[in-house]
Amino acid sequence: MLDVSSLAAATSVVPGRSCGSCTLCCKLFDVPEVPATAGKWCRHCDPGKGCRIYDTRPQACRKFFCGWMVSPGLGAEWKPERSKMIVLLHVAGETFWLNVHVDESYPSAWRRPDIYKRLKQIASSNPAVGNRIKVVVRVQIGRRHIIILPDRDIDAGLVTADEELVVTAREGLVSVQRERRQVTPLRAG
Repeated sequence: MLDVSSLAAATSVVPGRSCGSCTLCCKLFDVPEVPATAGKWCRHCDPGKGCRIYDTRPQACRKFFCGWMVSPGLGAEWKPERSKMIVLLHVAGETFWLNVHVDESYPSAWRRPDIYKRLKQIASSNPAVGNRIKVVVRVQIGRRHIIILPDRDIDAGLVTADEELVVTAREGLVSVQRERRQVTPLRAG
């Protein structure tokens, strides 16, 4: 069984790793403080070279480390500038979400045989047991979401900002649904 916690167990950088010329996070994520929009290069980024405002970059950028930077279990082939994707681990309750954010300019990057094989291994080594899902592997290509399961991949299609994916298990069978996010109304007081 794969120890998923070894993929992104810490927020400290793996010795010997650095961003170097990798700037993919400057393209794939929203950074409201800059402002930068997911899918477009940040206006302060010099792609392949680095940040032109590095010394004064926003706190969100200072605190961000991709999964490759902090995960000793991911080899050189996972470095974002090489793989064209960024891996992040998110824990929700007792479920690990391995999120693979793919550069829309390279939508099939996650299907590269060595990468896909590893994603399938991660999904297969932690299958649903009864009504519990231990690990969910999600590929995101812009707003398109794909869930990788041991026996199949489920293309959930385009997920809007007001939706979320809900992955459930019943007697070991996994299903994926899109649901509207719950919005808590503000109370006048």
